[in-house]
Amino acid sequence: MKRLMLIAVMICGTALFAAAPASAHSELVSSDPPADATLEFAPIGVGLVFNQDINESFATISVVGPGDTQWAQGTATVEGPDVSVLLQDGLPNGEYTVGYRVTSADGHPITGSYGFSVDVAATATPQDAAAQQSQSGATSTSPTPVTTATQPYDPNNPSASEDRPPKQNTMMLLSIVGITVIALAAIALTLVIRGKNKQ
Repeated sequence: MKRLMLIAVMICGTALFAAAPASAHSELVSSDPPADATLEFAPIGVGLVFNQDINESFATISVVGPGDTQWAQGTATVEGPDVSVLLQDGLPNGEYTVGYRVTSADGHPITGSYGFSVDVAATATPQDAAAQQSQSGATSTSPTPVTTATQPYDPNNPSASEDRPPKQNTMMLLSIVGITVIALAAIALTLVIRGKNKQ
């Protein structure tokens, strides 16, 4: 009986020792931006979540982008299992590598890295918008031909005859000539009739 109890204790002890290293192992659970993601916007920070609390004194995150430029701003912030860092403004399109080195609360070091990409669609800059607006304004302000209306003839306004079209002037002249001819003919006829009456 004692032998069986001793064997049981040994088995439990072995199981506990085997489980201890496994339970002490810390690892990355999730990240933001996610690994291998292609973003259509520039992120403002990087956040990592581990399966255990992280020691605040030993946590670093680097974010290296195009041209080996470091985009991480300041030191990493630790809140329990969450570790984050802010990024500088104006991340250009390209590939980025996030590298991290942290230490769990029990002293276990954790290092690793992953990548993500930024692919922001090009947008019109204020200078481009101003240039387009200037071109639009130049087109809309082009001079419009002005048509001058002909002033209608007013018999009571002699100066208006200067504005009459040539055709109207000709008709007026012909009318005056016709009236003059008729008047002369009437005078001549009257003189002839009077001469006959005197004879």
